[in-house]
Amino acid sequence: MTFRIVCPLIALAAGLAGCTSTAPTSVDPAAQATLVQEEKNVLLLQSLRGAERQRLREFIVTTSRGRRDALHLNIAGPPQLGVQIAREARAMGVDPHNIRLYGPLITRRDRFAARIEAITYEAYPPDCPSMSIVGPSVNDNSFDPTLGCSIRTNLAIMVNDPRDLIGNPAVIPSDGNRAAIPVATYKSFATGNNSNLGQAANNKSPSDLTSAGTTAGQPSQ
Repeated sequence: MTFRIVCPLIALAAGLAGCTSTAPTSVDPAAQATLVQEEKNVLLLQSLRGAERQRLREFIVTTSRGRRDALHLNIAGPPQLGVQIAREARAMGVDPHNIRLYGPLITRRDRFAARIEAITYEAYPPDCPSMSIVGPSVNDNSFDPTLGCSIRTNLAIMVNDPRDLIGNPAVIPSDGNRAAIPVATYKSFATGNNSNLGQAANNKSPSDLTSAGTTAGQPSQ
């Protein structure tokens, strides 16, 4: 009840202060950053028969929370068992690019068991301040306090896999050589056109140049 009474008073005070020029309120940049939280769950399997296969299926369903295409799996164990687990995960809808296979862990006593680590990511959008609070003021056109905040909010809400917000391993870094190919091709193409135009101009006969100049100089009837 107190909150409902105070809100109109704050709105009234803001309306009365609207005629004065006030400096924008400073906003902490850290509050406008998108937070990505990583969550890990581990399952140990001795084989993939009967009840063990059902345990794997329930594990994937539970950890993915309905987003199996955004689930990341690290499988460490015997190669044959690891391949079987990866095949089962792909059949359930896990992206093959998100499955990584490792050999048996030396530190584990039971080397015949497979360790399945399921990793999911959760994105938390930034707290974007209202433009009416941070500015700009009457004589100020600066939108820096909120610049890009709404874009980061939309990305955090709409992105398929929040891990892409902290780095996408599917995009391979390039040294720029491939990007320079179209530039070099266009440059050679443009140079070739210029040379062709110059050659065509040189091939014109003096009579063509004279007639063209005479025609251009004749007044209209």
